[in-house]
Amino acid sequence: MTGWWRRNAVALGAIAVLTPVTFGAIAWEGWQGYFLYQNSIPVDVAEDDSIDLADTTWGPIRASEITDTTGFTVPSDARVIAAAIPVDPHGELPGCFAPTLVQQSTGIRWPESRFQLGLLSSSEEPTSCVTGDDVPSGPYELIVPFIVPDDAEGPFWVEVAPIPAVPSVIRFAIDP
Repeated sequence: MTGWWRRNAVALGAIAVLTPVTFGAIAWEGWQGYFLYQNSIPVDVAEDDSIDLADTTWGPIRASEITDTTGFTVPSDARVIAAAIPVDPHGELPGCFAPTLVQQSTGIRWPESRFQLGLLSSSEEPTSCVTGDDVPSGPYELIVPFIVPDDAEGPFWVEVAPIPAVPSVIRFAIDP
């Protein structure tokens, strides 16, 4: 080996190793998302009700459309729906993924949109119940905004997936 191949041997070796690792990571992430939501067991919660799951009381949920979006980055053809979900752990803090908004009639999903709105992360208004120093030790609320198209009609579900309860997913029905 001489010339170009020798000068670039380290870079070519890195590409040979990192390419399959990258594609493997992407496939794994996609499969985990598919597994969590396609093979989940929904636990429906009645309106204005709460549920005990994973040694934690979840709810009752409050949700509404945010009409004054001054200072937020919202597309002209969209609206903002915000949900507040009380979380009261009875023991160890549960981990959970950020809630997802689901249109009941179509199954279309929207992720939480705090950063897209231009809001910084806040330990006082967490969007997921990740354990650690940033999450309060007692009862707290998940404050989760969603950006949805203007033509998206309710009713919706706000789905919360507590990690200790997977594959169970809590579904709160809302119609803001």
